[in-house]
Amino acid sequence: MLKKLRLLLLAPLWLACQSSDPASEFSPEPDLAAYIDDAPLLKKTYCFDGSCTELSNEENYIYNTAGKLIKMEQSSRMVSGKLEVQSYTDYLYNNDGGLASRIMYHKNGTASDWVPANASEYEYVNGVLTLEKTYSYLYSSFQKTLTGLIKYEFKDGKKLEQKWFDKENNPLYRVEYTYKNDVLSLEKWYYGSEGKVNRTFEHKFAGNRRQIGEYLSSSKEQLAMIEKTYDEKGRLSTQVTKVSNPLLCALAPGLIRYNY
Repeated sequence: MLKKLRLLLLAPLWLACQSSDPASEFSPEPDLAAYIDDAPLLKKTYCFDGSCTELSNEENYIYNTAGKLIKMEQSSRMVSGKLEVQSYTDYLYNNDGGLASRIMYHKNGTASDWVPANASEYEYVNGVLTLEKTYSYLYSSFQKTLTGLIKYEFKDGKKLEQKWFDKENNPLYRVEYTYKNDVLSLEKWYYGSEGKVNRTFEHKFAGNRRQIGEYLSSSKEQLAMIEKTYDEKGRLSTQVTKVSNPLLCALAPGLIRYNY
């Protein structure tokens, strides 16, 4: 009886973790000219379930008259059931129009004051992003403290590599990006100072859909799957994360929707 009860409890988790699309539908060859994940959007909605009957979180994006993102507000569902703004991020730009910095603010405990929590500053060479410095603010004094560095490498507008370092400039991990027909098709994640490949993310396509499978470098077993759909303009429309092995499925079933 106990065994049957455990199977019944695991059944919804198993279903939530399975991909609804046969793998044979997808191919490494992109079907669209572009799959745009970073198009300027107005709202991003996080749902508890695939039908989006109840929202868990919501992000609203605000732009200036020049079309530059200047603020993002993040709301979460409270115990009362209402969505309330829990943090917001300001975006500041340099004279060339590039993003110079962003600062995220949250509430100071139970007080109504908004205080800085973390920030990033961006540096460019010939108009191309090369470095991001990340900071956090001490809770007591709100003093800005360096926490790490992120270095970028671009070629012909495509990101080839992204590397993370601690505040002492010691390497933590890095990602190499590979493209097919100018569309991102493979990500290799390297961890630690030795720089060994730990995980790979393989991209496959079927019309306006994209699947990103996560694999350990030492195994062909698929650990997780991100499924994305795109609208008629090639912009990201929905995103669902699933786990192939139900024993590793720690993520709650849900959906992210993008509104433009």
